[in-house]
Parts: sequence; C-alpha cells; structure tokens
Amino acid sequence: MATHETEIRNGQKRTMIKLEPGERIALCRCFNSKNFPFCDGTHKEYPNQDHGPVIVEAPAPPPEERVD
Repeated sequence: MATHETEIRNGQKRTMIKLEPGERIALCRCFNSKNFPFCDGTHKEYPNQDHGPVIVEAPAPPPEERVD
C-alpha cells in the first residue's frame, strides 16, 4: 500500500510517496482532494477545470526464472 510523508524543506512542502512493486495510484492535481496527495475524484465537482489525476505505476518485478 502506498505510504507518504510530507515535510518542509528549505521553506517548501515536499511529499515523498513510496509504492510497492506493481502498485498503481492516482495523485491529485486539483488540490481539493480530502485525501491529498491522493485523488479522491473531487476534481469532477469542478467541470470548468481541466484537472485530472496523475496516474503513477511502479513496475512489477520480472518473474523469476526457474532453474531445475
């Protein structure tokens, strides 16, 4: 499950998100999500904005080869 932590660095907010291999998340770009930084669909309530989520996917590890 994706985890995140936000810190202030050099006077600016910085959010670090860690994903599990193969995990896919949607990040908010409208800044109105109640689950920020993750998208909760709130952008759909603002039809005059063209903001949708950023989709981020961590690649799954390649399957291990069996050697018998």
